Amino acid sequence: MSVNRRGPRGGGRGGVQESGEEVGIWRDIQQEIAKLDTYERRAAELKKQIFAKEVKMKDAKVAGKEPSLEDYNELDAMYREQVRIAESQKALIGSLSGQTGLLQTIDVLTGLVRHNENENEMAMPRGSGSRDSRSTVDMDGPSDSPGPSPADTRRFGNVKGQGRTSSQPPRSSGAEVVVTTGTPSEPSERNTAKPKVVYAVNDEVAFKRKSGEETDWIQGQVTRVIGEGKSRRYEVKDPYPDDKSVDNVYKSSASQMVPIPKDGTKLEDYEPGKRVLALYPSTSTFYRADVMRMLEGGSKVELLFEDETEGKLQQVERRFVLDHKG
Repeated sequence: MSVNRRGPRGGGRGGVQESGEEVGIWRDIQQEIAKLDTYERRAAELKKQIFAKEVKMKDAKVAGKEPSLEDYNELDAMYREQVRIAESQKALIGSLSGQTGLLQTIDVLTGLVRHNENENEMAMPRGSGSRDSRSTVDMDGPSDSPGPSPADTRRFGNVKGQGRTSSQPPRSSGAEVVVTTGTPSEPSERNTAKPKVVYAVNDEVAFKRKSGEETDWIQGQVTRVIGEGKSRRYEVKDPYPDDKSVDNVYKSSASQMVPIPKDGTKLEDYEPGKRVLALYPSTSTFYRADVMRMLEGGSKVELLFEDETEGKLQQVERRFVLDHKG
């Protein structure tokens, strides 16, 4: 089975390249602003010309002389140019909900800067205070927190028919999560009260699976609830196992799981730069990523995955983008 690999951690996406990317986008923004300034100056000139023309035509009428057809045509041409300038400015500026435009470019640059700031923060020594409180989700059991894995690979292809390889797992926070049956829940760092979620059979989750010396976060489904309270454990099925000949049901605890909202659930938009745990396209593995922007009315999220080769942006369905730092 062929394996496509993501770029190695700490590889070609070094600080110089990221800084160069930011500088390139900033230069594009400056060029667009210069165009806007040119339009604005021309619009100001037209305003003066139109005013002068209207005064001249009004004075002619007061003097008993009807303005010529040429005067009306010149005035009409200036009005039309004003409209074209306004439309060009609107297209150049764009909107945050659109696909192109100056506002979108600024939004992408903002997300990229925040992503790089997060990368710098992640690179700080483990004893640094900025690495504390990696998640606000309460868990109901202890969580292992393995060190970084040297491996960082992923299989691509149709999720239902293909497997996955493991990668550096997002870190668990050591908190309690419990998903009430039939009640969609997505832990949010904006909530002041940490939600307790009790998972039920058939709930979709992202869960941390250990395979040999490596761990990763993968898509799963709860098949059994064992015990109560803090001793509660779960059996979680891997719907897309690498090897279908081996057992694909794992024992897990709430500390190793994050709920996936049900299809159709109304979810809040993310702000650009937010760190999330997201399903990588065409796989069943979750990775850390930074939000660039919301798309299609909030139904999709444009993301920059951690250690993504050449900073390629990916689009992921909103419900598979979890409010969890990993």
